[in-house]
Amino acid sequence: MNTALVVACISGVVAFGSAGLSTWTQLQVTKRERQGRAEERRSDAKVVLDRYRGPLLDAAWQLGDRLDSIRNRGFLAYLSEGSGREQDAKLTALFRFAYYFGWREFVRAEVQLLRFENEEDTRSAAGFLNDVADVLASDLLDGKWAMLWNDEQRGIGELMTERPSGASSIVRGHAAFHCDYNEIFAPWMERFAGDLLSPAALKSDRLRLLQWALYGLVRQLDEEGTYGGVWIDRSASEIRQPARHRSISITQHEEQLRKHLAAIEPSTSSQRRGH
Repeated sequence: MNTALVVACISGVVAFGSAGLSTWTQLQVTKRERQGRAEERRSDAKVVLDRYRGPLLDAAWQLGDRLDSIRNRGFLAYLSEGSGREQDAKLTALFRFAYYFGWREFVRAEVQLLRFENEEDTRSAAGFLNDVADVLASDLLDGKWAMLWNDEQRGIGELMTERPSGASSIVRGHAAFHCDYNEIFAPWMERFAGDLLSPAALKSDRLRLLQWALYGLVRQLDEEGTYGGVWIDRSASEIRQPARHRSISITQHEEQLRKHLAAIEPSTSSQRRGH
């Protein structure tokens, strides 16, 4: 074979390979540049929300589940005299509220809620966070029964947030809440507990709308679609039903919440699992 021809063939193969490698390298660079621009486009509020999405999502799910248990699954039976679980039932229910307030305050302290509301990529989550707070704080629902003003919600959240020496802030767990309840949390939550754990809870508009708001927040935060369960399905079913005839003040709360819920898919996936 002609030596010149062999050299030419080899040179052609090398050139072709080099061109292919150059093209692949350029594609990777372009891909990284696109990813970098996407990261830059994420707002600071979205970065914070993503960082604490997991615990906030879990706290919202746990609270929604306990509300449904109170409203629909006979939880109040544990409060009856002689059950042997009266105090435990009370503190577990109150802890789920306090734990949610703790994580909400934790996120709020990282970035002002106003920034969540103003940024497009966090506005929907901020809407449901506000719905939860507004439903609890309203003096137009249930004749002020089980009402917690926004300042009270934040105060409980602050008490749930600790900063151990030399460590990052944490939110108290159930054991710490249980041990410190009488001294630290009772002044803030005992009146609320008396309302929440009474038969009136079974027909409460406040608790119904609060469960809906938590459903919306869970659906918004649960990007992987792994948080399901009985209370998620029941909430979706209730929300699909036509709005009931209620007083003007209650209808205003429900209409605002339904407006936010209309932006998300109202049905739950059959593949969602109980958590």
